[in-house]
Amino acid sequence: MLKLSLLPLQTQNPFPNDFGEIHNWNELLYFFNHTLPECHMELREDTKHVILFVLYLAIFVVGLVENLLVIWVSWRCLGRAGLLNLYVLNMAIADLGIVLSLPVWMLEVMLDYTWLWGSFSCRFTHYFYFANMYSSIFFLVCLSIDRYITLTSTSPSWQRHQHRMRRAVCAGVWVLSAIIPLPEVVHIQLVESSEPMCLFMAPFETYSTWALAVAMCTTILGFLLPFPLMVVFNVLTACRLRQAGWPEGRRHCLLVCAYVVIFAICWLPYHVTLLLLTLHGTHIVLHCYLVHLLYFFYDVIDCFAMLHCVVNPILYNFLSPRFRDQLLSAVVHYLPKARARADRRASLSSSSSTQHSIIITKEDAHLLLPLPLPLPSAHALIKKIL
Repeated sequence: MLKLSLLPLQTQNPFPNDFGEIHNWNELLYFFNHTLPECHMELREDTKHVILFVLYLAIFVVGLVENLLVIWVSWRCLGRAGLLNLYVLNMAIADLGIVLSLPVWMLEVMLDYTWLWGSFSCRFTHYFYFANMYSSIFFLVCLSIDRYITLTSTSPSWQRHQHRMRRAVCAGVWVLSAIIPLPEVVHIQLVESSEPMCLFMAPFETYSTWALAVAMCTTILGFLLPFPLMVVFNVLTACRLRQAGWPEGRRHCLLVCAYVVIFAICWLPYHVTLLLLTLHGTHIVLHCYLVHLLYFFYDVIDCFAMLHCVVNPILYNFLSPRFRDQLLSAVVHYLPKARARADRRASLSSSSSTQHSIIITKEDAHLLLPLPLPLPSAHALIKKIL
């Protein structure tokens, strides 16, 4: 993804008297790098690149398999699965989009951040990543809120229009996530030099302001707003489950708490590091060694945040017995022998059902009239949303 650590986001004196004498990228890079505090630290960039490549590769392989399975099963069961299956499906699509961008970052790391794929792909790849990143986070929030509303709401209007409202919310999330990255992406440029790089390059005169605005927007929309909402509604859901007195209530309470903890573990280090590097030099002054450590490990922390693409399918799908049953049923359905047996059973069942209906219709037609369905019990509702 975008490697802000290649350039300091702020300097002690960002625009000295000789700033106008900067004529090319090499001079600009020299100018930025020499504003960092000078202290000696033995940090192996080559070792970091190898570790990053391995992490990217592991996340790519595991995340690709997991999210494809979730999308496949969720799509097959979209009309008859849990009430919140639409959010899970869209979240898996967003996580898959993030995973599909990883090969580019893997190659960029191994090429020492040299960008070889042109100016258009420089902007589009970053835009594609950021749009899917925000979508994944927003769908987590929607899932947390909607789970609690579904568990507690008794409004007939909500019962009638919940599916339509969920579709509208999902469409709104995708539109919002497509708009948010635009102010940052327009300033991403392919910097032509001896080794071209894809970097965030706002105008010289407003670089500090743009860097701070982008970092604050990323932190507010990506963490400071979503995280409290997730905490509040997941805690309320956990309390509601405990009050229901369901035998598996404690297990589901722990699972709900895990949603919040995993989100914080994945995203809090990234946003703290981003803000510290952005504020350093103008609003706060960090120790020399801390600054170098933050710049050095920024890429690793950034990569660590992508683990949510691997963890989300596990927490929201593979830990659910219902999803595992659906996955097993989907796999068995495509086995030749099992599918032939299922088709024969369906044919026999259909034939028997048809004959039975004819007999009943002749003998007592009023028995075929639809009867009012009983309202679902609390336990059945909990099973559907979890």
